[in-house]
Amino acid sequence: MSEEDSGPVRVCVIGNAAIDLTLRVDGLPRAGETSLATSTALDFGGKGANQAVIAARAGVAVVLFAATGDDHDGDRIMAMLKAEHIDASHMLRFECATDLSIVTVDVHGENTIVTRNEAAGRYRPDTDALDRATRRDDWVVMQGNLSAEVTETLLKHAHARGRRTMFNPGPVRFDCRPLLPHVDVLVVNRVEAATLTSCDDPQSAARLLREAGAHDVLVTLGADGVIWCGDDGIHRARAPQTVAVDTVGAGDAFCGTLVAELARGTPIARALPSAQSVAAFVVARPGTQSSFPDRSTMRDLLSYQRTHG
Repeated sequence: MSEEDSGPVRVCVIGNAAIDLTLRVDGLPRAGETSLATSTALDFGGKGANQAVIAARAGVAVVLFAATGDDHDGDRIMAMLKAEHIDASHMLRFECATDLSIVTVDVHGENTIVTRNEAAGRYRPDTDALDRATRRDDWVVMQGNLSAEVTETLLKHAHARGRRTMFNPGPVRFDCRPLLPHVDVLVVNRVEAATLTSCDDPQSAARLLREAGAHDVLVTLGADGVIWCGDDGIHRARAPQTVAVDTVGAGDAFCGTLVAELARGTPIARALPSAQSVAAFVVARPGTQSSFPDRSTMRDLLSYQRTHG
């Protein structure tokens, strides 16, 4: 794709792709404690792949930059991306096991996650490939699974080349505050905001992150909604009422829906209710990508929010 190409704005997600092994338990184990799983399930996951799948189901063109192992799990992920109509031409395969997350979920929907990150740790996508895959005004989305060096290089390059950038730095593995001047939309949860700012108050943390350079800062608070810090100050969006069954993937569903709406030209204030409604749909169902709305349900959710939001 060249800079002269015209057409709808695309979304380029740069991150990881993994398999999730979910163990459901009555209570999350404490240090030294063994808990018996009441059920187990295998699912597709990885923050990068999750956000790409949601954005694609929301109806925008999506390209995914990520890596898998050269194994059966990697084959399954590649087949899934093809079925989702996601451009996987920039995916890499390494001679290692595909990344795996072991997710433990309790009866309240809270979770702990341990991740094997070998493929993502080896991944070094180059800036020329990013230039070929995107054009000015496309959205480039990154998370915290790749190395600090790769994240810094690609975020800075994308921003300098006129791409719009969304950064969702979970897990927080390094101090990403120096990168915030290159971020158009920053999405963090309550814990990530506190980790980056050493401030437990979400509103104060949002202000600090915006002062550090991000243009718009969103702090997701689960059932307490979302705090948005932008040009007009602090705003709070209430969350839809739902019963949480499993919170895994909800943040990715929020980010993927949000960037899809922004790619359509929807202002953040109007895009937030759509992102929240999809996240609420996800937390009410078990699993990672298996909890995501299909394309038909996604159309219904977004159509309702555009009409009634």
